[in-house]
Amino acid sequence: MSVQLEIHDGSPYWWLSTDIWTVPGDDPEGAPGLPIVGEPCYVWARVTNGGTSAVTDATVRFYWANPSVGFDRNTANHIGDANVSLNAGETQDVLCLIPWMPTFVNGGHECVLAEAFHTTDDPLPAAPDFNVPTDRHVAQRNLSVLMAAKKMFAMSFEIHNTERLARTFSIKTKMGELAELKPLLKTLGQTMPRVMKGSIRQAGFITTNHPCDSDEKPRPSVDKIEVKPGARVGLTVVGELEGDAALLHVIQEADGKPVGGLSVLVLRQQAQTKKGKE
Repeated sequence: MSVQLEIHDGSPYWWLSTDIWTVPGDDPEGAPGLPIVGEPCYVWARVTNGGTSAVTDATVRFYWANPSVGFDRNTANHIGDANVSLNAGETQDVLCLIPWMPTFVNGGHECVLAEAFHTTDDPLPAAPDFNVPTDRHVAQRNLSVLMAAKKMFAMSFEIHNTERLARTFSIKTKMGELAELKPLLKTLGQTMPRVMKGSIRQAGFITTNHPCDSDEKPRPSVDKIEVKPGARVGLTVVGELEGDAALLHVIQEADGKPVGGLSVLVLRQQAQTKKGKE
């Protein structure tokens, strides 16, 4: 007999979970969509008990973070907790009753995380790290949507080192396919026509969060960036959008293995006038 609580990861990247979503506005039962700066936003998680035993009053804990890679329970911002009781094999949608108020600090970009556990029947690992790809308890939605009025776009993010020793990371970009977002569309509040397509040129990284005031040349990748213990380093990903829409993944690696990431959906502003016209 066992309890096995799980919030499913995303595919092909774990930080694109379909089991976490947000509802902006005052009604948590309203239409899912992206967070809006200065307006309340409710967070939901879909929790499954994959075990053979029922569980009573399991905890579901919700967090938000600035667009970032590598954060843990100490650096993420706790929104609130909820409780759920599940029979063996049962799945329920769980609402965090405490709303999250997106601020200008993160520009409203969505980076939310949820974990489900029971203190005695199915506890979390002792370490504060969110081992999202290996820990079934926890899942992450780290996707930002940017509007590109012109071709250029930019988004600042942070690299966290949650360890007690300095670590060296590499950061790179990888073009995604818009089809990867199909499982997420119902919760994004975005309707993308099937004819919409595009690509990103000259994607790279700069160290300033004010690209318009900088002559710094973007680097296609950052092969070696050392982050001190418990510290964070800021970077900005930039590029040029060709076409209507494109998806870009930012991948953080250590020792040749992915340890974090985020994704950016870039939309041409005029493309929003096509919304719903397929």
